[in-house]
Amino acid sequence: MIKDILVRLDGTAQDDLRLAAADQLATTFSSHITALYFNVQSDLITAEAANEDGRAVEAAALARLQRLQPETHLRRFEVAGEEDVPDTAMRPARAADTFVELCPDSLSGTSERLIERLLFGAGRHLFLMPNELRPLSFLKHVIVAWNGSREAARAMAEAMPYLQLAEKVGILVVEGEKTTEEDRLMGNDAVQHLRHHGINAVKHRASGEEDETAGVLIEECGTLDATLLVMGSYGHSALHDLLPGSTTRRLLRRSPIPLVIAH
Repeated sequence: MIKDILVRLDGTAQDDLRLAAADQLATTFSSHITALYFNVQSDLITAEAANEDGRAVEAAALARLQRLQPETHLRRFEVAGEEDVPDTAMRPARAADTFVELCPDSLSGTSERLIERLLFGAGRHLFLMPNELRPLSFLKHVIVAWNGSREAARAMAEAMPYLQLAEKVGILVVEGEKTTEEDRLMGNDAVQHLRHHGINAVKHRASGEEDETAGVLIEECGTLDATLLVMGSYGHSALHDLLPGSTTRRLLRRSPIPLVIAH
């Protein structure tokens, strides 16, 4: 189950988006929320000024946090610069069930480096929200993107608490134009595995070449009225080594629904 939720707060308006998602997860799973605030000690301002600014932002973050119903806690970390935030965040993330953050698009200001370090270093899944505030009904129809990879298997295992409570669950396989018998059977084992867990999953098939996978997944999720997409990180390399048009990067930047992503 999801019992320990981490969420980063930075004093911006995006905190409301992060907390809305964390609050709904905590309400659904009766979880504890721990908010992380990173006070950056910049060379451009004095330590005293940095601490004063940090106290103001921390107070605002704590006020937001205390408006939530579930049990909550705020942890403050002093960091020398923004570049130290990802490694600092990764350590508590290893002892939590999930880390709530916004998708790293042009509006959210979320650092791709933060997502990368959490995804490849924490060993737990991320719950990533699109950068817009709207009702979150993520358990209505959960879709698992399945390509038979280790990453897809990890993501499905991490997502089991969501899948067990979902109203509908689908396994979505994106096939190339030329499919083999093995391709046609892809996903059957995943469906059977979920059914052994009491989850009445169904398989969906879509067509698209490898460089079209992200677009196909987004389109199919729209067609199926999906409310949450579960996916592996689609590759062994870190995000900064992935091509700008890679499936993972495209989904992180363009997904209109929340993502549960694991490596």
